[in-house]
Amino acid sequence: MENQKTSNATKWLTLIIVAFAGGLITKLPYLRETYMEPLQAATGATKTQLGLIMSAYGIVNFICYFPGGILADKFSSKKLIVFSCIGTAAAGLWYWTMPGFIWLVVIHAVFAVTTVFTFWAAMVKSINGLGGPEEQGRLFGFLEGGRGLVGTVAAFGSVAVFSMASDGVGGMKNAILYYSVLLIVAGVCAAIFMKDDKPVATTEKKKNDLNMKDFMEVAKMPRVWLCGMLGICNYSALIFHGYVTAYLSAAFGLSDSVVANLSVIRTYFMMMVGAFVAGIIADKLGSRIRFITYAFVGMAIFACVYVIIPTGGAAVPLVVANFVVYGLCLYSIKALYFSTIDEVLVPKRLAGTASGVISLVTYAPEIFLYTVSGNMVDKYEGTATPLAGYHHCFIAMAVLSAIGFVCGFVLRRMNQKAIEEAQRA
Repeated sequence: MENQKTSNATKWLTLIIVAFAGGLITKLPYLRETYMEPLQAATGATKTQLGLIMSAYGIVNFICYFPGGILADKFSSKKLIVFSCIGTAAAGLWYWTMPGFIWLVVIHAVFAVTTVFTFWAAMVKSINGLGGPEEQGRLFGFLEGGRGLVGTVAAFGSVAVFSMASDGVGGMKNAILYYSVLLIVAGVCAAIFMKDDKPVATTEKKKNDLNMKDFMEVAKMPRVWLCGMLGICNYSALIFHGYVTAYLSAAFGLSDSVVANLSVIRTYFMMMVGAFVAGIIADKLGSRIRFITYAFVGMAIFACVYVIIPTGGAAVPLVVANFVVYGLCLYSIKALYFSTIDEVLVPKRLAGTASGVISLVTYAPEIFLYTVSGNMVDKYEGTATPLAGYHHCFIAMAVLSAIGFVCGFVLRRMNQKAIEEAQRA
């Protein structure tokens, strides 16, 4: 009984620390999501240059996802998470000096290494290893919900320290320093309290190669690639949905402060609530894939509702209600990307590699979709139909949701067949 209590205590402590680190780790590279105008003023960059910085971050991310999965299978998750937090904080302190545009690109490339290559798959594997298949929904729901809670509190904290400065430039530096210090705290907590999960012993040769055998074993699983397709449909819709706060301002006349608060709610609070709800319901359904498939139906419906809601102040309650319900569907799926690893029968020893493959597919749109979606909106500014670009984003969200539903349906069929074959073997 005592061992069980210790095991449970270790499990929850690991979840809390990883959620704390995971809720902070991407705050610095994604500052533009909350502080577009002051970041532009502080760095002297144009909006196009800020977009290019994010594209650089996305490209290096894309390169890092798969090798990051292999890294997570070969090294201790604890050591990788500690390194990631401290490394991101160090790059943040460099960011705080506000160097020129080229150095900002370099800094964001460093962020990609410390937030993706050394962190992302290590985070996934550390949580995957805390329980069996029947717990994965709750574990990853708690992880994403915890990340959302940390993100919400930290974001409001950053607004507070931002407001302490006399101008936007000083406020921006305050926010960067604030997140850097929090990441150092997260790294120290991980170093002190996380259990050192040593990888399975292997031969010296295998330690030093890329272990292509493991990769090929995962790559030959079509179900893993379909898990990635669920992710790419959801994450692409999330990128398009990033323009909804600007749409609320342009179409419904909401003030900048209201829009800023809705932006925090969309990005962090919805992530927290959607993740907790998704984890509980998905485990009760007995299938994370089944839950994701149903949630894509909700995403498709409420994406279409955005298009048909009339603009103007009278419709604000309706559009905000739709904003909330769509956000819950969107972030409930996002919480479960990696909880499918056990369900599609990936061995625990390959969890890191599988998460790398799923991440590679899921987050590929970061390379180009920020630019594409921005052009869709900018194209109609100053024309007779200035809101058309936003409507195109919402239609794209609906189409992506329909594709996600089809992928989920196919994956469920394939997975059921694989389970039946495993039972007969």
